[in-house]
Amino acid sequence: MPETLVQVIADELEDAAVLRRKGHAKDADLIERIMARVSAASEDYITMISETAAHMRSGKSVVWLRGHFAQWLADGHAELRGRTRYYRQVVIPQRSHPSVAAEQGRLAGEEARRAG
Repeated sequence: MPETLVQVIADELEDAAVLRRKGHAKDADLIERIMARVSAASEDYITMISETAAHMRSGKSVVWLRGHFAQWLADGHAELRGRTRYYRQVVIPQRSHPSVAAEQGRLAGEEARRAG
C-alpha cells in the first residue's frame, strides 16, 4: 500500500528532528519549512472531518453523505473511527456563504435587466 501524504509529512518531520539532534539545524530547518508549506497547501486534502461537520459544511443530508461513504472509503477519502464516520474535507462540497450567493443573484439580476 502506498504511503499517505500525512505519513510522508510525519516521516520527513521526524527525519528533520533527527538531523537537528545530530547538529544539522540548517537541513532540519529547510525540511520543516518545506513540510509546513506542503501541509498548508494540502490542508483540505489531509483534513478529515466528522460526519456532523461534513453535513454542516455542505448542507447535504446524512443520507447523502452515507450514500457516498463506501466509495470514498474505498478511495481513501473516508474512514470509520469507532462508530463515527469521517470524510476527507476535499471531497465534501462547501455551500456558498449566504452573502456570496446574494451577491451572485444581484449581479445576475443586473445582467438580466441590461440584456432585457
